[in-house]
Amino acid sequence: MTATLPAPTTDVIARAVGLTKTYGTGDAQVHALAGVDLALRRGSFTAIMGPSGSGKSTLMHCLAGLDASTSGQIWLGGTEITGLDDRRLTQLRRDSVGFVFQAFNLLPTLTAKENILLPLD
Repeated sequence: MTATLPAPTTDVIARAVGLTKTYGTGDAQVHALAGVDLALRRGSFTAIMGPSGSGKSTLMHCLAGLDASTSGQIWLGGTEITGLDDRRLTQLRRDSVGFVFQAFNLLPTLTAKENILLPLD
C-alpha cells in the first residue's frame, strides 16, 4: 500500500517518493530500499528503526544526498535533489545537512556538544 504524502510545504524538511536503492546485479542484487514514501516535518521527532541490514543507513544516506538512489524522488526543503549535479549537491549538503553518528566518527577528545557544534566552525 502506498502512503498518502502531504503536498510539499515549508514544514516538510525532507521528503521521498517511490525511493528505491539497489546494490549489485543479477544473483547478487540486494534491494535495500523498495518504494519508500516518507515526509519528515520540521519540529517533529522521527525514529528510523529496524534490524541490521534493513536499510536504515541507506535511507539516511539517500535522504541526505550522500548516496544516489536507484529511482524515486527526494526533496530537501523545497529542492529536489535527485538529479542534481555534484557541485549543487555538495553546496546543498554543506548548507543544509548534518549528521551525528551513533558511536564512530566522533572525536574522542571532544564532548558530545563539541562534536555536534564542530561542523559550524
